[in-house]
Amino acid sequence: MYFTREEIIKDLAERYYKFLMTLPFDDALYMKGIGEGKRKFLANLHIHLATRGLPIKRKLYSTDFITPDALEKLVKKDIKGLEYEHLIPKGKYINDVCEHKARNGKLTKDFIIDLLEKYLWTATVTEEEHKKLKQTSMPLEWDGFNIKARYELAGIPLLVHEKGSIIRNEGGE
Repeated sequence: MYFTREEIIKDLAERYYKFLMTLPFDDALYMKGIGEGKRKFLANLHIHLATRGLPIKRKLYSTDFITPDALEKLVKKDIKGLEYEHLIPKGKYINDVCEHKARNGKLTKDFIIDLLEKYLWTATVTEEEHKKLKQTSMPLEWDGFNIKARYELAGIPLLVHEKGSIIRNEGGE
């Protein structure tokens, strides 16, 4: 059984809200200690939720999009040289925004859901394609809506990744 994007986003938003609202933002030492965990919480939970129900629990099989070159490698079950990538850098456009609202007591689950629906998109790409991408921000002329803008700027085509279809077509591992 595969979970829908809507189900994943809802579960993710609920847990991320709970996590952020329990952080003592005014305790500098605590926040220093939890820094890496705070940065990775959303991505790690997203991967866990997105791989639920997949016969092969690897993030490379769970992405929303895939490049033609990466698809060719996955079909051959060759994951060497493949990368899991966020279409929109999550730190700047999701984590920082949510943390700011949480710190000010203005974060809501609905806000997180809306932000995740808009900006939380992933792709499986090759290492070579990954190197072509502008890593930490969207293009200067980005309209705030085109989730594929970094990829288009780098000349990297994206296909919708039918989760699990490669595994089903190949009979699984």
